[in-house]
Amino acid sequence: MFFNLTFFQKIASAVLVCSIFLAQLQLNAESITEKQKIDLLLNKLETSDVKFIRSGTEYTGKEAKQHMQRKLDYAGSKIKTAEQFIDYLATKSSMTGELYYVVQKDGTKVESAVWLRQILKTIK
Repeated sequence: MFFNLTFFQKIASAVLVCSIFLAQLQLNAESITEKQKIDLLLNKLETSDVKFIRSGTEYTGKEAKQHMQRKLDYAGSKIKTAEQFIDYLATKSSMTGELYYVVQKDGTKVESAVWLRQILKTIK
């Protein structure tokens, strides 16, 4: 039956199939859980070529991820969203109140919350 369709009907059918496929991809992208978003943030921290500054000391991304994971584990079910993770765990020291920073490869120093929110925008 598909072969008996006119050229325009075939194009319309192909567009419809592509639209359905793209809509499904969009639904899948939107269905990422908050835990998955947090995990992605932690993995980006670990794998990025950045230095993490905590209480005046420089750490690797891997060390920063380990620290954040410990804080997250300690917080338990209190942290439900990636935004909460950034706001309550990844912004400053709970002991000293000092802000965390990320030093990027080009030497730019930014607050960790700003850096993490930029990454979060790419995975939402």
